[in-house]
Amino acid sequence: MKGKFINWKKLQHRPVAIFGAGISGNAASALLTQLGWDYEIYDEQERVFTNEKASECSIVICSPGFKKDHPWRQIAQNYEKEIITETDFAVNFTESKIIAVTGTNGKTTLATFLTHLWKTIGKSALTAGNIGVPLSQLVADGLDSKTTIFLETSSYQSEDLKYLRPKAVLWTNFDEDHLDYHETREKYFGAKSRLLELGTKETCLLGESVANFAKKNDFQLPPQSRIVKRSEGEELRLNHDCFLTSYPQLENIAIAYAFSREVGINRKFFLDAMETYNPEPHRLQKINTIGHATFWNDSKATNFSSALAACKNFDGNIFWIGGGRSKGGKIEEFASKLSPLVKKVFLIGESGKILSRLFTNESFPSVFCASLEEAVKKAFLAVTQKTNILLSPGFASFDSFKDYTDRGNSFINIVLDLKKIASMTSHNRFA
Repeated sequence: MKGKFINWKKLQHRPVAIFGAGISGNAASALLTQLGWDYEIYDEQERVFTNEKASECSIVICSPGFKKDHPWRQIAQNYEKEIITETDFAVNFTESKIIAVTGTNGKTTLATFLTHLWKTIGKSALTAGNIGVPLSQLVADGLDSKTTIFLETSSYQSEDLKYLRPKAVLWTNFDEDHLDYHETREKYFGAKSRLLELGTKETCLLGESVANFAKKNDFQLPPQSRIVKRSEGEELRLNHDCFLTSYPQLENIAIAYAFSREVGINRKFFLDAMETYNPEPHRLQKINTIGHATFWNDSKATNFSSALAACKNFDGNIFWIGGGRSKGGKIEEFASKLSPLVKKVFLIGESGKILSRLFTNESFPSVFCASLEEAVKKAFLAVTQKTNILLSPGFASFDSFKDYTDRGNSFINIVLDLKKIASMTSHNRFA
């Protein structure tokens, strides 16, 4: 044990209050169970946190998404209860080396690729955090201290961190996102920059957009910070079909390469890992080609910058399918940046009608659709020459789907059904 919880058993006579019954809260409960420490989970849909409960608990483990002004946090503070994140709790019970990976886009790819690289050279490594496997769960399951953890860290998670001391911080890029939560780009940047403060004496590799925003806003970067240019990844291009050499991934692979050199990994091993890496689903994933139309699933693109980056990866005709629940940001600016990159847009979700008005006002070809299925079919019917039909929504999925995975799987199934129909039609034509 280390940090505040080196004497954690002195706190054990009181239960821990866990805010949130989702993945993070359940992982915290798994670790507490393994420690033999009682807890209570509080969920706004079921069990409510009260003054009485605050007086009875030892500490509060708060899941991401509970803003600092949340009433339950105020109650806990009134009773002078420490509020920590699930990640911060877990780091006190592991000796594993932690590499913090963050960014507006690309953090999943960077974290999973580095984990793959470590494994290809015979080192033990795991990916945890925002990717869906909380650190607490790994610790509860029995984490080997020799295993390196590549911790994908969102702004929700980093904002409240206190005890994490990453051995390196890798920050891919910065653009507007989650402004529905953070309100301003400055606050969003501040939430992520907490990692720089915690890892201030260690390796710190930053993308150019991070450094540019810091300079523009007079934010002092740690002295050991190194700015990694996207162009540093271009020399590693293998072939056009390699996912990691696509436009959206170049800065991720540049930072990965820079970090691998920092720790002494041979270039050949790095290139071999690039060849054998399998990207996570729903990130610029080629689904099928039907006639002149090639369908691409990029459902994980839940913000403007990731959608724009995906579009820049293609030459020729692009039909863009996008829209969903807004996360804040300048939607007018997004529409104006998108239109030069695509030939036609097919719009879905809560933001679809807003986008439709914007594109209509600019006399840009757009079609508002009542569902993703309608958008896919109308896009396909509009194809008259070789065209990439790209689902890269630029918005959250929660207006119509459980999450971006559900949205991506729906898209895949729609395309595969369309393929079957097209094949049957073609067969009947020559029967």
